[in-house]
Amino acid sequence: ISYNHNNRTMVAYSGINYGLNIDGVNKTVRLTDGGTQRLRIDNDGIKFGTDSAAANALDDYEEGTWTPQLTNGSSNIGTTVGNASYTKIGRLVHLECQIARNDSSSDGNIMQVSGLPFAHVNNPAVVGAAWLDNTSSDIRCFLYLPSGNTSMYFIKTGASSAYVSLNEFDNGRFIYLGLTYNTA
Repeated sequence: ISYNHNNRTMVAYSGINYGLNIDGVNKTVRLTDGGTQRLRIDNDGIKFGTDSAAANALDDYEEGTWTPQLTNGSSNIGTTVGNASYTKIGRLVHLECQIARNDSSSDGNIMQVSGLPFAHVNNPAVVGAAWLDNTSSDIRCFLYLPSGNTSMYFIKTGASSAYVSLNEFDNGRFIYLGLTYNTA
């Protein structure tokens, strides 16, 4: 292990090729193997391999919970939420949740889930999957998340773009969903 106070660097050598270099002037940490950079940490974030581009740096990681809300497009529908969590790595967001409907109002409007933790930013729209555990028949459907949105829609599988309406999802039943999408 070598430390140079004048240029504020510390190097941990392994044979003739160093393995760890801490540079206090440029504020970088580099891990090398056989003289080849494998990992770099700097002001931009974490960079893998020999990459040094700021645009490729991993600069964000977050885990949390979110509060999904079942709506008819304009009004909230009574729900109980269980296990609504997300993980954000860079621009990629993965979320999961379980929602139970706890109101029996009749409504033929298109069913939505709003309140996603981050807005979707890329075109085209994202498609995910969901299962609506219904009393009369289970509904397996696609999740449709338009660009720029924090609300998703349910489209029935096997149907020609038929949206699920609130009348098709019974009181006391559950939605299980998972979705991965990009954000800013």
